Amino acid sequence: MEQDPVLLSELFLLILFLGSITFLLGAVFQSYILWKNKKPIWTSLTVIILTRILSIIGSFYIWAFWQLPFDIMFLFIFLPAVLPELIFSPLVLMLFGNKLHKIKTK
Repeated sequence: MEQDPVLLSELFLLILFLGSITFLLGAVFQSYILWKNKKPIWTSLTVIILTRILSIIGSFYIWAFWQLPFDIMFLFIFLPAVLPELIFSPLVLMLFGNKLHKIKTK
């Protein structure tokens, strides 16, 4: 039984569909941090879009090598998208000069 080839664009669209909640939560988190740091709108959009692109590419590679014995979905969360979001969200924020937390001084 032969399997039809899957186009790369279809695979990325599937990743976007499955990870939509995860990507939206990451974008909301970054929007909040950027808003608190009073960054311009163009910088904020650049950070959010760049992070989503990196997360989608990272999700693709994690899913391609998924060998774990459990499913890639946990309720509504696409597990291969969680790790790139946790890595790239703070990394890109820090690269653009944002502080994730403020240290209070007396």
